[in-house]
Amino acid sequence: MKVSDFAKERPLLDPVNYFTGQTSSSGVMENRGGAPQEIVKTWTSGRREGEVLVLEQDLQLGQKKQHRSWRIRRLDAHHFSATANDLVGTATGEASGNVFTWSFTLALSLGNPLANVRMTQWMYLQPDGRTLVNHSTIRKLGIVVAQVTEEFRKQ
Repeated sequence: MKVSDFAKERPLLDPVNYFTGQTSSSGVMENRGGAPQEIVKTWTSGRREGEVLVLEQDLQLGQKKQHRSWRIRRLDAHHFSATANDLVGTATGEASGNVFTWSFTLALSLGNPLANVRMTQWMYLQPDGRTLVNHSTIRKLGIVVAQVTEEFRKQ
């Protein structure tokens, strides 16, 4: 499906509005065969600095913890770009109706391009306007190596 296929779905998902303030998530990472591997949790604080949404995100994958700092820009009514401390290049995204999707290259080991993976996320805002279901696909050399399903809650 294309993002535009969701244009009539409600409530509208504006990722800048949704992630301004506090959000948290909980979910599971599955290996390429679909077996659960690790619990995923995030805690995010978003604030606007002019035209930029600054997100400070603490992630926990199993026992491993890390921090990601995002800077997200709205390009037009439907398109977004972002950078983060562990991204290679720029993330690009599109929103329509209750859906937002984006993709980016994540550096699992900074300075080691062989450790990079490609992530694609599809986010679906639920009817309550506070719950967002996210499905991430993680690829290495074009092959799916893991998937994450998580539920975000706006505080």
